Amino acid sequence: MSKQLDSTRLQHMLEAAERISRRMAGLSLTDFLADEDAHDVAMRRFMVIGEAANHISNATKQLFPQIDWLGARSLRNFVAHEYFRVELADIWDSVINDVPPLLLELPGVISQVQASEQAQRAGSV
Repeated sequence: MSKQLDSTRLQHMLEAAERISRRMAGLSLTDFLADEDAHDVAMRRFMVIGEAANHISNATKQLFPQIDWLGARSLRNFVAHEYFRVELADIWDSVINDVPPLLLELPGVISQVQASEQAQRAGSV
């Protein structure tokens, strides 16, 4: 199996953040706490974000310190392995505080990484 490009993993992160944003639009904390489907969407998509972040190269992570790479990985690991201790209010906090910065930052990061990957491919031909 070939290694996924950083730009592909970053795109996965963006798509997951967009899905969270769309599904949570218009919800309050009270609405979220009462909506099991919303819990599932948020937790599953945070797992995708964290797993993708875990596979981003160290070089890319260093170039874009504004992305909370460790936080994304940590949330993924907690949801996946400590699911019985997950507090839904904490998931909501991540929806409100962590997703908007990703939605702002990732498109530009993806563009820069894609340009770098294209330049590397052109240089290796």
